Parts: sequence; C-alpha cells; structure tokens
Amino acid sequence: MPIQAAIRNGEILATFDSSFFARLKFATTELAGRKNMIEAMMAAFELANVEMLVISMPEAVVKECSTALLRKWNCQRSDVVGKPLLKFGTGTLSARHLPREDITSGPAQIEVTFAPPLGSQVKSIFRNQPWSEDSEQDMLLVGQASSAEQSATAVSNEKRLSLALRSGGYALWDYNFETGDSYNSPELIEIIGPDEHGRLDFHSFNERVHPEDRDKTLEEKIKHAPFGTDVFQTRYRVQVKTGHYSWIESVAGLIRDPGTGKPSKCVGLCRNVDDQMMMLERLKSSEIMLKRTQSVSHIGSFKLRVESGVSRLTAEMAALIGLGDAMVHPTLDTFIKMMDPADKEKFNEAIELAKLGKQVKNVEVAAKLKGGQIEFFQINLEPETNSVGEIENIFGACQCVTERKALEGKFHQAQKMEAVGQLTGGIAHDFNNLLMVVMGNLQLVEQLVSGDERATKRIRAAIEAADKGSDLTRRMLAFSRQQTLQNAELKVNDLLQSIQDMLKQALSATVELSFIGTPDLWDIKADRTMLETAVLNLVINARDAMAPNGGKLIIETANRTLDEAYCKAHEDLIPGDYVEIAVTDTGTGIAPENIEKVFQPFFTTKAPEAGSGLGLSMIYGFVKQSGGHVKIYSEVGHGTAVKLYLPRMKGRALPVPPPHPIELQKHIEQQMATMPAPAPLDRKLKVLVVEDNSSVREVAAAMIEEMGFEVITAVNGPDGLAKIQALPDIDLVLSDVIMAGGMNGPELATRAIKFRPDLKILFMSGYAPGSVRQMQDLPDSIELVNKPFTRNDLTEKVQKALNASIAA
Repeated sequence: MPIQAAIRNGEILATFDSSFFARLKFATTELAGRKNMIEAMMAAFELANVEMLVISMPEAVVKECSTALLRKWNCQRSDVVGKPLLKFGTGTLSARHLPREDITSGPAQIEVTFAPPLGSQVKSIFRNQPWSEDSEQDMLLVGQASSAEQSATAVSNEKRLSLALRSGGYALWDYNFETGDSYNSPELIEIIGPDEHGRLDFHSFNERVHPEDRDKTLEEKIKHAPFGTDVFQTRYRVQVKTGHYSWIESVAGLIRDPGTGKPSKCVGLCRNVDDQMMMLERLKSSEIMLKRTQSVSHIGSFKLRVESGVSRLTAEMAALIGLGDAMVHPTLDTFIKMMDPADKEKFNEAIELAKLGKQVKNVEVAAKLKGGQIEFFQINLEPETNSVGEIENIFGACQCVTERKALEGKFHQAQKMEAVGQLTGGIAHDFNNLLMVVMGNLQLVEQLVSGDERATKRIRAAIEAADKGSDLTRRMLAFSRQQTLQNAELKVNDLLQSIQDMLKQALSATVELSFIGTPDLWDIKADRTMLETAVLNLVINARDAMAPNGGKLIIETANRTLDEAYCKAHEDLIPGDYVEIAVTDTGTGIAPENIEKVFQPFFTTKAPEAGSGLGLSMIYGFVKQSGGHVKIYSEVGHGTAVKLYLPRMKGRALPVPPPHPIELQKHIEQQMATMPAPAPLDRKLKVLVVEDNSSVREVAAAMIEEMGFEVITAVNGPDGLAKIQALPDIDLVLSDVIMAGGMNGPELATRAIKFRPDLKILFMSGYAPGSVRQMQDLPDSIELVNKPFTRNDLTEKVQKALNASIAA
C-alpha cells in the first residue's frame, strides 16, 4: 500500500513501529535546516505526537525529549534535558528494564520514572535502540501516543510531508515481504532510474548496489539484525541512470508480524548523498590530520558538562595520561586523581573560574602516571554556552610539556652558567689589572730596599700572595672560557703516564692509585698544561672525598662515539668521536641536589679553608672551551666518577666500527654451529636487563631489542635472580652494579653463576671496574660497559661478553 494512503487511513499509526514513523518524518528537517539526524527525528516525532527520549551515552544524560512526553509528565523541558538517567528509584529520572514476565510480546522494554520534587511519580514505557552518528553514541527511547491524536496529526501533515520529501531530495518506497510487491515514488525513479528491463523493485535495486557494498544493503541488514531492531540506516554506492555509481543513503522502518515477529513490510526513504560523502571524506582527512598533529604535539582534549559533572576525554587525551589501553574509558576525575595534591586545588579553581564564563590559560599541573613517571601538563579551559547564553560545557585542551620543561631547564642552566661566566671573566680581567699594578710596584720597591732583609721578606710574602691571586684569576678565566689555550697534539695515555709520580705525591698513603689506558687511544688537540691541571684537580678532589680512611682512585681512558641521541640531551655538544678521561673514587659521593651546582664558581662543600670552589669550574670552562663535555656520575656513600670528553683530533683514520647487531647474531650462531655441542641456535638470544632506575632500564632494553635479541627486564637483584631461576634459556644478563633492593649486581652474578656456570654476564656502571670491591671476586671474563653509554658502546660490550663466554 502506498505510504500516503497508509497515513491517510491511519494504518501507519496502528501497525508501524513508532521508531520507523520518526525515521519517515526525517525528511521534514530539510526544510527546517536541522543540524543532524537526532534533530531530524525529534522534528518528526513532534509531528507524530510520539513520546521519545534521546539519551547521550556513555554518560546516560538526557539529550532531547519530545513535547508529547513533557505534556504527559506535566513538566518543563529544563526539568528533563541535561538530567542524568540513574538507576531505578535513585533520582529525578530513573530507569529499569522490565522483567520478561511483565511484557506480553515483543522485545525488551524500559520503564522510566519521573519523580519531580513536588508531585507524584509518573512512569512511561519505552522500547530502546542504540544509535550512533559520527563520533556520538546515543540511545533512543521511543514510547507511544494516543492513536486518535497521531492519526489526526498524520493526516494534517501529509501535504507537508510530501513537500518536505521533494524539497529535501528524498524518495519514498515500500516493500511487502509477503506478496513481493514494491512501491517506488516518482522521486526514486528520478534518482535511480529503471534497470535495462525498464523495472525497479526491491531486488533489482539491490542488484545495482556496488559489489563492495553488498553487505551494507537493507536486505542484508534486515536478514542479520537482532530481534527488536526495526530502524535501519545505511549508505552504499548504487549504479544510477547515468551509468556511474552514486552514494545513496537509505533509512527504513521494519514492520513485523505481531504473532510471529517476522518482517512483513519495510518502508523507507532514499536520497543522493554524493556531496555529503565528499564532505565526510574531507572531514575524515581533517580528523586524521588533527589526530596526527595532536599526537606529534602531545595534545589531548576533554569536555565537562557543568550541570551533571559528567566528563568525556578524547582518545588522544587518554593516551596522553597513559590510559589509552584501559578497559574502562577514563574520565576527568581519573586525571585529577593523578595530579599532585597542590595542583589539584589549582586545577579545581581554574574549573570554577571557567564555570563563571572566564577563559583560563596555561594552568600547569604535575601528574603521576600509571607507570610511576611524573609528567607535566599545560591546560587551557574555555566555557561553552547554549542558545540562551548559559554556561553548558567546559572545553579543555591539555598538552604534555615535560620535554619542554626539561629543555627549558637545560636552557636556563646554560644561561645561568653563561651569565656567571661573563661576570666572572669581567672580574678576573679587572682583578688581573690590579694585581699587575700591585706586583709591578712590589718588584720595584724590592730593588730599592735590597739591603733591608726585613723589608725584602715582607715584600716577597706580598708577591707570593699576589701570585696566588693571579692563579685564582686564571681559574676564573678558565671557567668563563676567556683564557688563551696553547693547543697542541696530545697522546693522552703518554701524558697521564708522565704525571703519575706528581699525582701520587698529591695523594695520601691510604689512597691506591690505578691507571687503565685503552690501547690505540685516539689523539686529541688540547692545552697540555690545562689538561694536566684538570686531572690534578680531580685527583685532589677525590683524595679529599676519601679522607681520612682512603680508598681506590682509578684513572682510565677510552675511545667514545657520542651519538645524536646522547648529545640531544646536553647543551652545546656535537655528535662525534671523543676521548674519555674518567677519574673514579670510592669516596663519600655528591648529593643529587649539588650535582648541578658543583661547576659554579666558588661553590664548594668543603670547609672554607679547604678550597676556593674554583677547581671544577676551571675544569668545566677548559673542557667547554676545547669543544668537549663533562659528566659527573655519583652515588652518596659509594663514590664519584668525573668523565671528561675531549674531541678526537681530526685527520686520523676512523676505527673499524663494531659489527651490526644482525651480523653479530649471525657471527655468534656460526661460532656455536662449529662447536660439537650445543646444537645451532634456532631462536633469538634472550637477554635479561636488571636495573633499578626505570629510565635507564627502558633505554638499555630498547638498545638490546634493536640488536635483534629478545629482552626481559627486572627491577632489582632479587627480581633478576628469580627470573634467571625460572627461565633457563636466558643467554645474557646485563646488570647494573649498584642497586637498591638488598642485592647488588656482583652479588646477583655470584649467585646466578653457582647454578648456571655457563651464564654470560655484562655489567653497566658509572664506576671504574676496580672501584667496586664485590667485582674483584668475579671472573676476569665478565665485561663492564661504562655509563653513559651509546648504542655502539653497548653493542661492542655485548659482543665481547658473548664471545668470552663462548670461548670459555
């Protein structure tokens, strides 16, 4: 039966599902210029006088409601819209699923109770259906209305419906499953056109759907739809009368047999949506670009409903706070719980200001994420108003600024050191001029009183004091990088060997000095005197740190290649080849809060008479002026390692680089294949990384993975030992030397080797090999890689550790 006739005689109201009737009336929105499908359906339900609620999910907040429902409940729109739909009996609006025994026939139903502050409760029964549009998830609750009212409304609006269909580009059709009869409006024939046989029915229409879209047809959707789903929407490409494929949108309502529940009729609308699909593709491209931009910029966003307090975080925001893979989507409260207590109050104050209509910018908070790391976020808040000017939502944009803060810290530190250097250099220059006048005049006066021993003695004491003052100015100039360097080609091993006697004289008898020089050490170009002075200062500092009990002092050299990743984290450092000079002691160590201060002029932890505080500042300035780098590694109670990196002299042949990790793997497998036992490897080598510092552990694990190995991690010695006992196929253990948790690296290795004598061990540490007593009891074949290490450093040491164990 044509749909117009059905509306005219009221059959539409008696047999059609109310959800379908709403979809039928969707076309009326084209004239009204509605924004989206929800508004379109609401307009249709107003015409049909049907009770309806639109629930926004997952917040379960009422998004829209029909006038028919407001009349039944005798309330205002503001009493319903924006209110949360709570568990049955717990608020103004509550709902429950009706038990099956309370339903005479059909699908499950929901009973909604409206309990106004004054007055009695009102209940309505609805059928529910999920609905998704773009990124929004809703639930439609559709009830019933008076048949007489609906019939009268339908008849009076028939002309408006026809006009709306034509104006909106919609075409009407229906299909009878029992008889196979189809009705297609003239508008549909105009849009699609007949097939080559001059016909157009339900089946011939589906045959003209693009092969790739056949699973999207209404016939397929109805066939596989669960019972109770009576409203369908789909888009597919259909071959039209011009011969090309156009995008067609179809919305349809299914009428089921009341007795059997089987489909009996289907009525729907079609329209050409080529332009909309083109806009949708552009929108998708824009969304993809936006997501990539947010990912690169570490930006996420959230929205907070002012009235209900319900919040929604975007996927980018969830990923930003480390909860992108959470089973339950996080809310703004989840993020607030992560914040530092002081920052929670600051953020909540910003939210309250936004609720008053004020834009709030650059609110910075610190949050402890799931992994335990502290991240910093900068948040901007902007209020969103509704049509009557009320603050309805608060939109927030959140950016992770941890990396930026770290860079700012390094920049500020560099600025501070530069400013102090300029000040120090200026003072040193002026002081040098004063000293020149004092010393020159003292020398002249000394000639005039050459016969007076008392006067001569006093003048010489003054000259000696002036000399000491001149030495201070030289150190100040060294820190400010304004000294004149006499650079020359140096062989560092030979230089250190030549000053060993002088260094021993500066040490007490309780300090044991060792020198470990790497063969084939690269040459450098530097000021010999300044380098000797720098090493002497480091030795004296180490001696004082080990007083009065003494200890071990180790000076070692090595060739180092500092890669781009390492240099990026340090200001004014260029990737390349460097010669490392490391001075390691077993003294008291330096407190973490003093590490960044030790290079500042006149800063010292010694007694006032024990030092000027210019030793390390002089070393810092000399190394920086020479194009190098200084790194301090220290742990309180264990000792300190100061490492100088001076650029390799250019024009020398580069060393043979360590083999590529894949080639290393092949080389090891070839070696093992030539041995009578065990059999050749048929799996990846497995490496256990044991490190109590999470950042170092992650970096080391990543480097090992890049070599092609399988990686397991442990947070301390006991954890590492448990995994070694549980996994007999571990091939190599890479462990830190000094760790918290009651078991250090050497103790872990000693216990592991007792039941796994063939286990390969590689240590990593900021100390020299002989500075940790426990390492002296381990086999000489155990290698050590010095922190900070690069990937090339680690690859080379892994090769040596594996080869040494294989040879054994």
